[in-house]
Amino acid sequence: ASSMTHFRIDIWTPNMITFRIKLVNFGADGTFEGDDDSENELVFDNPALGQWISYDIPLSDFTGLNSTSNMAQLIFSGLPAGVGTLYVDNVYFYRQ
Repeated sequence: ASSMTHFRIDIWTPNMITFRIKLVNFGADGTFEGDDDSENELVFDNPALGQWISYDIPLSDFTGLNSTSNMAQLIFSGLPAGVGTLYVDNVYFYRQ
């Protein structure tokens, strides 16, 4: 992802009132819990229910990421916790 500028994802949900995306980078050492790990989470409230939604997100919006050269985790979460349904499609990084 180091040469990419954007993150793309399509989601569909019948009941999520909040949807979150977290990107985690393990830094130059490429190891978990190294001195150079960084992460950032974006929160999307009240997504349209029952229809596909496309998000084209500039990587610069993930302000807590120090780098994108060793992306290690992509974490989805949201509300209602434990009972929310989320379908995900077309997940990729791209250069614009």
